[in-house]
Amino acid sequence: MVAHSAGRGRQRSRATPRGKKAKIMMLTKRAKETRAATPGAHGPAIFLSPHYDDVALSCGGTVAALVAAACRPVMVTIFGGETPEELVGDFARWKHRRWGYESADAVLTVRREEDAAAAEILGCRTRWLGYFDAIYRGERYAADGELFGYLKEVEAGLVPLIADGIMSLPEWEAGTRVYVPLAIGGHVDHQITFATGQLLAARGITVFAYEDCPYAIHSPQGVIPRLTALAGRVGPAALVAIEDTLDRRLAAITAYTTQVPVIFRFTADMPGAVATHARKTGGALGAAGRYWSVLGTRSPGG
Repeated sequence: MVAHSAGRGRQRSRATPRGKKAKIMMLTKRAKETRAATPGAHGPAIFLSPHYDDVALSCGGTVAALVAAACRPVMVTIFGGETPEELVGDFARWKHRRWGYESADAVLTVRREEDAAAAEILGCRTRWLGYFDAIYRGERYAADGELFGYLKEVEAGLVPLIADGIMSLPEWEAGTRVYVPLAIGGHVDHQITFATGQLLAARGITVFAYEDCPYAIHSPQGVIPRLTALAGRVGPAALVAIEDTLDRRLAAITAYTTQVPVIFRFTADMPGAVATHARKTGGALGAAGRYWSVLGTRSPGG
């Protein structure tokens, strides 16, 4: 102990440069980690979309901003599987008629065409996984009240399967950040996708939850109850400026021609509603998207 103390004064001139270099390296590393832990940071990114339109609706501006920064983000639709007609029940048929189609094949074809068009507008890549939309999963969800209700226990096993599939995608690489819906509105497929984000976060992946639109636009009062329910599982909100890419987000939304008349039936001005919400969210920042870091809490099925 005394020897080390005595020698410290003689070595100071040599140790200080090394100490400064180590400190600079440590601070640089911390700065990089901080940037990587912010939702708008540049780098590989995968946006999980429960259905074909959710990412474009909710965070298309952020996707376009990452594209502009040459980050090549990917939109991945989870519940985009090909559905046999025998799985199409009365509730699903009612949904189809609402969208202007009769068969599941016709719906799938047009929805994928819409998604591809939106991805082209945003400039990103897209992938479609093979899980069935909730309306095709037997009699588990046979009405809107069930679709926006409690998740069936039997479906908890989907979470690790989806998480493993995401990490096995060809686009996956070290440092990939994942974006999932916060599940405002309570749609069961959004809940499953959020739970997938929780499991990925528990595995050490950086995960952010985005504000589900149009739920947050039409029913903003639903945000606080959802955040209250997730207390301890998400961090504080952070904003990503999208004023420069807002027009591309709006254009991408319009690509979903079967969906816009239905999900924006409460307004005659979809672009105005989306832009107003984004600018109200950003305040002095201009149009912005809102995100929450997802903490590494074990999720159902994990």
